[in-house]
Amino acid sequence: MTPPLLLQCPANAPDPAALCAALSAALEIVLQDAKSARHIRQSQISPTDSSQTAGADTLRLVLSDIRRDRISGHLTWQSGDGSLRTGPEVALDVMDTALSAKMYPRFARGLLQASPEIIKDLSD
Repeated sequence: MTPPLLLQCPANAPDPAALCAALSAALEIVLQDAKSARHIRQSQISPTDSSQTAGADTLRLVLSDIRRDRISGHLTWQSGDGSLRTGPEVALDVMDTALSAKMYPRFARGLLQASPEIIKDLSD
C-alpha cells in the first residue's frame, strides 16, 4: 500500500482549513492526472515551525506574505534523491476587495503549476 502524502499547511492564514482544503483538492486533481493513487492527509503547522519534517511523503506550504489583498508563498518537498526542494514564490493579489477563502483554489493551482516537478517526485 502506498503511504499517504502529508500536506502541511500554515495555521496563520486567514481561514487556514479552507486554504489547506483548496491545496489538497488541487493536488488530488494533479495526482489523478498523473495516474497516482496517493491519498492526501492534511495537517496544520505553526508558521514558526521550521523543523524539516518534510520527508519523501511530505509537501509543505510556506507563506511569506499575508495581507488583506495579497497572499504569497511557495511549496517545499523532498525529492526522490532525498534533497529538500523549494518551488518558486507564487503570489495572488486582489484589487477592489479583500482576499477570501473562495480565492484559495486559484492560488493553490498556481503553486502546483509553478512546480511541475512535484508530481514526479511525489507520485507513487
